[in-house]
Amino acid sequence: MLHAVIMAGGSGTRFWPASRKDRPKQFLQLAADRPLLRLTYERLAPMVPPERIWVVTASSTVELTREILPELPSGNVLGEPVGRDTAACVGFAAEVLRAYDPGAVCLVLAADHIIGDEDQFRQAMIAGARQVQENGGLLTFGLRPTGPETGFGYLQVGDVCRTIDGYQVHTLSRFVEKPDVVTAQGYLDQGNFLWNSGMFAWKAEDLLSEIERQLPLLAEGLHRIGVAQGTGNEAAVLAEVYPNLPRISVDFGIMENAAVRWTVPVSFPWSDVGSWPALREVLTPDDAGNVSRGRAVVLDSGRNVIVSEGPVVSLIGVEDLVVVATPDAVLVVPADQAQKVKAVVEELESRGWDDVL
Repeated sequence: MLHAVIMAGGSGTRFWPASRKDRPKQFLQLAADRPLLRLTYERLAPMVPPERIWVVTASSTVELTREILPELPSGNVLGEPVGRDTAACVGFAAEVLRAYDPGAVCLVLAADHIIGDEDQFRQAMIAGARQVQENGGLLTFGLRPTGPETGFGYLQVGDVCRTIDGYQVHTLSRFVEKPDVVTAQGYLDQGNFLWNSGMFAWKAEDLLSEIERQLPLLAEGLHRIGVAQGTGNEAAVLAEVYPNLPRISVDFGIMENAAVRWTVPVSFPWSDVGSWPALREVLTPDDAGNVSRGRAVVLDSGRNVIVSEGPVVSLIGVEDLVVVATPDAVLVVPADQAQKVKAVVEELESRGWDDVL
């Protein structure tokens, strides 16, 4: 009974002005003619039936999620009244799944990743699911690094304990935070570090046991939510309990000190599409290195990222820019400063310009 949980609750502020409160990043058509969330579902569909695919999203985007994924039963879209970070998100899903299927084995994935080789992806996911089904514990999938990337956390792998369908299962020695470039190069040279992909596998029961051991306040609230399943009082309990759950990430709050933890190294092409320049990794460039979605005219310009949701965008004689145009807002920023887009959103909030948020 393999289940898949898609985490789709992020705000996507680095993708303003396309990303808005009522349509954050995971609902955008950034890499194809379908939203990122839809692409994630289609990646899972060959190995998990719709009735065992679950999406955790903000309450405000539940209906949008159901529109994008009409194949899912209505009850498989779980709405968070407020965002309480990923530990609460995965715990919420685990409580619902445990009530639905006490032996549930879960794959847990982000809604906004791009995967290049989907057959290899599915093979790796099944190998990880088999490991936790047969041996318990919590498992994360680690990407073999292709360079000294400073934007990701890293996993230090331990000994190989078994091989499943060609995929090695290692013990997981430790998590490390995003490093500087010298440290990242050192990890690359050592050869026993992986990028932390944010993709997991575990039994719902095993995750909840770890939450109870490490985060008792979170466990107490989640238990109340779980007990309410099937009583008709689910929504009222969720609205009362969820806003008071501790805010902590699954990595820091659960994985880093899990009693039994594993990692499966994978090599399929992957991007977390973390900011506008990441579209260079997933879109086909022209001869000058420009990538675009929507109508754009680019002359004597190189390595630009152009996205338009309507207006024709013209660039002449510029390099390394991100230009995003929507019907009511325009963003222009040097590509190497695109991480600062979040600050624009904060400024818009401070001015009370809610119509463009």
